Amino acid sequence: MGVAILDRNLYLQYINSRHAELNHLKLEQQLGKHVREFLPHAADVVEPKLQFVIDTGRPLINQEIRGSLPRADGSYLYRLASYYPVMAQQKVSHVLALIRDAAVDDFQYQLHAESQQRLLQVLDNLFAFVGVLDLDGTLINANRAPLEAAGISLSDVIGKKFWDCYWWSYCPETQQQLKDVIAVCLQGGISRFDVRVRMLNGELVWIDFMLAPLRNQAGEITHLIPSGIDIMKRHQSEAALYQSEERWRSVIESSDDAIITKSLDGLVTSWNPAAERLLGYSCSEMVGQPITTIFPPSKISEEQQIMKRIASGERVASFETERIHRNGQTVYISITISPLRDRAGHVIGACKLARDISPQKQQLQMLERALEEKTVLLHEVHHRVKNNLQIVSSLLNLQARKASTEVASALAESQGRIKAMALIHQLLYESSDMSEVGLSDFLKSLISLSVSMYGIERKGIQLRLEDHSQGVSLDMQRMIPCGLAVNELLLNAVKHAFSQTEEGIIVIRVVLEHDSICIVVRDNGCGLPPGFQWKSSYGLGSQLIPMFVHQLHAELLTQSSSLGTTISIRIPAIGQEYNYAG
Repeated sequence: MGVAILDRNLYLQYINSRHAELNHLKLEQQLGKHVREFLPHAADVVEPKLQFVIDTGRPLINQEIRGSLPRADGSYLYRLASYYPVMAQQKVSHVLALIRDAAVDDFQYQLHAESQQRLLQVLDNLFAFVGVLDLDGTLINANRAPLEAAGISLSDVIGKKFWDCYWWSYCPETQQQLKDVIAVCLQGGISRFDVRVRMLNGELVWIDFMLAPLRNQAGEITHLIPSGIDIMKRHQSEAALYQSEERWRSVIESSDDAIITKSLDGLVTSWNPAAERLLGYSCSEMVGQPITTIFPPSKISEEQQIMKRIASGERVASFETERIHRNGQTVYISITISPLRDRAGHVIGACKLARDISPQKQQLQMLERALEEKTVLLHEVHHRVKNNLQIVSSLLNLQARKASTEVASALAESQGRIKAMALIHQLLYESSDMSEVGLSDFLKSLISLSVSMYGIERKGIQLRLEDHSQGVSLDMQRMIPCGLAVNELLLNAVKHAFSQTEEGIIVIRVVLEHDSICIVVRDNGCGLPPGFQWKSSYGLGSQLIPMFVHQLHAELLTQSSSLGTTISIRIPAIGQEYNYAG
């Protein structure tokens, strides 16, 4: 008897020596070859029959195979062939071919005997569980794989009822299930389900089990065929996936943030307990409903724009918005939205994380109101301080009218210092940010004040500002000593620099250095007296200026000659300090 096994693509996987002999070719010339390669003279007849068995899963018995061309010895090929499907995972995986020369008289006997033997060899080499049951459920044969996996021999189970075999006897419920499906199979039904089978050392392994009837040519059920494949890895993966889902479900259920998912058409698909607490709607009320149910009318367009971005795969960063509680109240929330994707990576919806920020909003509103009240109060304070300083200045002016020339001059200088301080408070009052004053604004106002107070234009003195401060500001703590120091430098220059001339120039220059602000007061007058020292008895200004510079933690630099005087105040950045030098 010739025996061959072909795969679904009709390539030869096994051939015995008798079959090779019948084909007049060596074994190695046929293995791995297509049927048209090793049987060219009969392929047109053989190939359709093989394909029939593969497509239908039904055997073809005693088929005549005749060659269309004579063989090398002049005879024509004439065979009787039977083709049997070999099943795996509910489909034909191979075809078993049993072939002999038609001239042999005992074809039927040898076909039966050898086909049984070869079929068992094939089954023994299959990894899958395959057995044969009598109609009463008695096991009459089984392949090697399930026996070895369970650590038993065929003699341990042969002749036993299938449900009483070692694989199933561990569980009465499983035994009853097998009895039930055998009854169904006897009626022609096919059953398939996942079940745990006992293996070596009592280990339980999940298999995909199937029980199907085996029929003869008359269509009568003669045997029952149980089969199964190991799906333990699949069950482990499913168990791991289930645990992961449970873990994430626990996270979502216990989250303090509302977690909401929705489809691309805006229908809610999940709604966690935090969302219920935040917005008042239960999960059953919201799932399947439009997400815009919780939107105020003014925010509908916001949802449309966001879903366009989500559909393109974009993640929407956190933003603050409003939603409507079931009771009609407005809820202020912070939302982050991310796209949801399927396994292929396609966007199928969106996931929203929402956090209640209503308490923060209320606190912010309270802070804004308190800040507004304090701002109004601070404006009023600066306004009153400015007015009080102006009153003091007016009082000094009244006093100067009745004083001697020397006293009146001293009072006028004091009046100028007070007006310089009042000027700072006025700028703070007029500013939206009362924590600091723009240096450029102050110097411009101080120049205007000095022109009117000290009669600069009447004396023929030009006063010019060169501002390169780029909008720098000083806080009030530094602005007052800075303003008073510049005022003193201007006053000294007006009083003493031009005593020998009728005209002169005073330049105030502001520049930014890498770590400081430098204010320079320069004149083209007669220069400082020989041996001049700050804090000496030359006048009040020479004592006040170093004191103001010290309060600024600044550096005082002096240059003087017959061509004029240049005095620089270098104010350091916050955190740096200088010592003044004469």
